Amino acid sequence: MMNLNTLNKYIYRIIASVILLVLISDSSYALNAVNQIIVSGQVTNYEYGNPVYGHVIYIKSDSTQDGFNGYSNIVFTDAEGYYYDTISTIETKGSLIIYTHDYYGKKIDTTVHFRFLERANSMLIADFSLYLPIISEQLQARFKYVQKNNGDRTKFNFFDRTNNENIISWYWDFGDGSTSTIQNPVHNYSDFGLFKVSLTIVAFSNSTIDTSTISKQFYINKTEYYHMGGHVFSEYFPIDKGYAYLYYIDTLKSYIPIDTMAFDTLGYYYFYQIPVGNYIVKAEPMNESDYYGILLPTYFGNTLFWEDAETIPLTNTSWEYNINLNHAGGASVGVGGISGNVEYVSHNKYLHGFSAKGVNIYLYDDFDSLLTCHYTDDYGDFSFDFIETVTYWLYPEVTGINSEKIKVDLTTEIPVVSDIEINLLASSINYIVPGGESINNEVVGLPFPNPVSDILSIPVSSDVNLNISYEIYNAYGHLIVASNVISVINSGQYEVSTSDLAIGTYIIRTKVNNEIYNRVFVVAK
Repeated sequence: MMNLNTLNKYIYRIIASVILLVLISDSSYALNAVNQIIVSGQVTNYEYGNPVYGHVIYIKSDSTQDGFNGYSNIVFTDAEGYYYDTISTIETKGSLIIYTHDYYGKKIDTTVHFRFLERANSMLIADFSLYLPIISEQLQARFKYVQKNNGDRTKFNFFDRTNNENIISWYWDFGDGSTSTIQNPVHNYSDFGLFKVSLTIVAFSNSTIDTSTISKQFYINKTEYYHMGGHVFSEYFPIDKGYAYLYYIDTLKSYIPIDTMAFDTLGYYYFYQIPVGNYIVKAEPMNESDYYGILLPTYFGNTLFWEDAETIPLTNTSWEYNINLNHAGGASVGVGGISGNVEYVSHNKYLHGFSAKGVNIYLYDDFDSLLTCHYTDDYGDFSFDFIETVTYWLYPEVTGINSEKIKVDLTTEIPVVSDIEINLLASSINYIVPGGESINNEVVGLPFPNPVSDILSIPVSSDVNLNISYEIYNAYGHLIVASNVISVINSGQYEVSTSDLAIGTYIIRTKVNNEIYNRVFVVAK
């Protein structure tokens, strides 16, 4: 049975954790607590190149990935072959499976990944080129584009692929106000964002002069994103159960936790949609693993400590970051025991700390031999039971935090030490906590079409009259437009002209009877 002092300690930890979450949530980016994923793509006829109207596209969350499940939607392509969907989620990462069927019913699918490390990374594009017996017009414009891979990501080569030998003229509209009349132009964009490029062909077709236009869209991220991963081994074999942790090293040499993933008996870990930068990776057995306490948490570079970890300069997708877990020496069995608690604290000694979950506590003998490693639980508690009564040293290992060894003497007179309190300065730790805005049964719906080029519609649904105003912010949080909706809406939508907005990502903040709803949309010309 838990005594009163222990009970009070647990209650205090719970309260401290709640206070911490409240403080973190209040410091989040206030304009958009809920993340929005904007999905788009185009369906074209593989044989003729023409866009396919009214084709069914299925979009659903990838159930094989952690944290983002239960989403499913069906959308249809428009006259230009484009489909659109906007998804609200409090998740910061996940995957979507987008699929459709060709004429024979063959399933064609692709998986796209999202990660909200920055607001500009909410646009996902998945195009499909399918066999469909839909005969195009006699003249059908076609083109392809190639993005340069030599570091200049805003430079594109465009190639006319129109199946006609009697072309009179070409007219390219690059979606940023620039045009060209040559057959295969090269264009360098001056900004990032979503661009819709169109090619208009004039040619002789069946002894008459005919015209055909087709468009394609692409998204230029301000930051390059890649995938990374590798195998976690115990010598030549993958371990049974474990976790992999990804940390970003910023310009101030702080170590920022980006992602955590569990891996299974295959021992394979992976992180999707990671921005270019410097990283370190740590892997460790789970508590439930047969190797817990036997194999040690190990960083890429096969080292035990974050200061010695090999930095990964991520500049392309790679799956070769393998980690071979180090072995512990093993502690001798006895009647001794060591237990305690770890807390993160601030420089201000008058502020209470909060429980440190998942801290690696290394156990050394007096000869500096590493014996084993245990992890702190949800309350920051750790223990080493049934060990020999000798002198030990404890070392708490937390990525990005400097710490020191702590001496513990177990003797015949005092075989158990159970009151160890370890305080770690938390100034180097960063926290990512999803916002709590509700996304169900809301008065203001998701904007459409999204992406938008001219008029953006915001659905509004209510049984009472509403007073509505809105503000539009750019991706950096700067106010661009502020206005009131003149008409009183009972149930329907209000519209906003985006013709004067530059290409880019925006947040529209709708205020309805003192309630605020934030939505993301992308402008493409």
